[in-house]
Amino acid sequence: MAESILGSTIYLLPGMSVQITSPVTSRNYGGYFVATEIPHGFDTDLSKIGAILRGFVVENTDVGDIKASSESSASVVYTHRKHYENAIWFFAYSGERGVVKVISVPIHDHSSIISGGPSLGTYFSDDSEA
Repeated sequence: MAESILGSTIYLLPGMSVQITSPVTSRNYGGYFVATEIPHGFDTDLSKIGAILRGFVVENTDVGDIKASSESSASVVYTHRKHYENAIWFFAYSGERGVVKVISVPIHDHSSIISGGPSLGTYFSDDSEA
C-alpha cells in the first residue's frame, strides 16, 4: 500500500497529478471510518470547496480537483490545474484531520531577470549611482 503524504507540502506544475492515501489501519481497513461530510466549523471559503470523496476534499476546485483512485479504496488522485496554491484535506469520522498543502511552481527559463534570474548575464541594479 502507498505511504500517506498527509501533513506534507508538495510542489506541482499545472497538469501534474499525485495520489494521496488516507492513513488506513487494520481497524479501519478500506477507509470505513472516513467522514462522509465536511465537519461544522471548518473555516475555509465553502463556495470553492469540492465535494467530499473518500474523506478527502479540495479547498479550491478552481485550482485542482480529485477523483477516486483505481488502485486503492482509501486513495484519491489530485490533479493540479493552475499556478496557485491549494490544499487537500482529509477528515476522519473521529474528527481527526490531515492536510496536504500544494504549492505551484511556475515554469520559467531564467533567460531574464523577469523570468527568474540572470542566466544570460542580464544583471541590473536598483542603485541609480551604480
